[in-house]
Amino acid sequence: MRNNSNSQKLDKIKDLMERVNYLVESDENKRRLEKWESVAGLPNIFTRHLPKKGLSTVPFIADLDREMWGQVMGIEIERIYQDPYAYVEFELSKKIFAFENFKDDNPITKYITMWFGVGFVESLLGIEQEPARAGHEPWVGKGILFKEREDLKRFELPDFQRSEPALRVRRVYSQLKEIVGDEFEVIFPEWDFGPFGTALHLRGTENLLIDFLEAPEFVHDLIRLIMDAKFSWSKARAEFLGVSVQPLYLANDDINVPLISPEAYKEFILPYEKEISEFHGGIDYWHSCGRIDPVLHYIKEIPKLKMIHISPWTDLEKAIEIIGTDHIIEVVLNPIDDVEKATPSQMESKLKEIKRLCEGLNYTIRADAFQIESSLENDLKQITTWIEKAREVLQ
Repeated sequence: MRNNSNSQKLDKIKDLMERVNYLVESDENKRRLEKWESVAGLPNIFTRHLPKKGLSTVPFIADLDREMWGQVMGIEIERIYQDPYAYVEFELSKKIFAFENFKDDNPITKYITMWFGVGFVESLLGIEQEPARAGHEPWVGKGILFKEREDLKRFELPDFQRSEPALRVRRVYSQLKEIVGDEFEVIFPEWDFGPFGTALHLRGTENLLIDFLEAPEFVHDLIRLIMDAKFSWSKARAEFLGVSVQPLYLANDDINVPLISPEAYKEFILPYEKEISEFHGGIDYWHSCGRIDPVLHYIKEIPKLKMIHISPWTDLEKAIEIIGTDHIIEVVLNPIDDVEKATPSQMESKLKEIKRLCEGLNYTIRADAFQIESSLENDLKQITTWIEKAREVLQ
């Protein structure tokens, strides 16, 4: 029997679900859906869409950082990680707000994604996450799992069918499923972080970069362990859900020149990312917010790769020259310089330059990762102004 508090929460969630259902079937959502071939990888908290080829317009999306969404919704970030009802309310509310207030090409869907914050993957291996607090979501723990190289030899991989973090994820999944029923799909988290970033957290950045020079065999052994853990998680996930292993969205923010050199990427990362793609039947989307133009020619070697993220720190002109028509290009703007602090004329100029450079290519434009720069009211106004300019320029 439900207590009164949960009953009231569920009534509110049902109202939100009805609103989402209505918007999903709207003509406006059908227009937006027509822009995209599919979702890249599994729908997750940072959902990316693969644009269709041959469109007469350039599809574009604006999205907020999760912590900014919390302020827009008036929901404490800490609470959504403690109360599954608050989590569902948050996910549904931001879907509705984005669809009704941001007139971009982002479709509304009936997915409820599970996001445990940065550092979730490392927590599966034993580094306790920093909890959500003071308006910030969970973050990677401050500890190092392998302080000494010898520690690696003594480490045993967890059983992801029985380990405590994995069981916790399953409990939350069941709770969310019970709340939304069969009408909405809850997306169980996948291990979609690249091996290099995980290695940095397990070993420590300074230690690992020294290992590159002094102990390359250790680096390979460490990444091999991470790969084994990643594949073990993905297999356990698929078995639990009764599905096959699916194509991946690969998050790789630590692939950033000069943090890693092109030579180091080729030797220590590329072979494993190729292996990940083969295991998953493809990588739909390769993501890094860092500078990647010096390693793009290697990234292109990954089999069955569809879309590549080009951050504002990457030279777009060089990236276009390297990628050409071989892959979809996601051009991502600087949220502060190109939107929150930009004048309308600067927004227009930037969009026209991207359109000129990308003429004839299969690409999409995204402005995201917004956090409050001046005030919530002003920043939302800047974002909606950017959307209006994008609609004008990209038609």
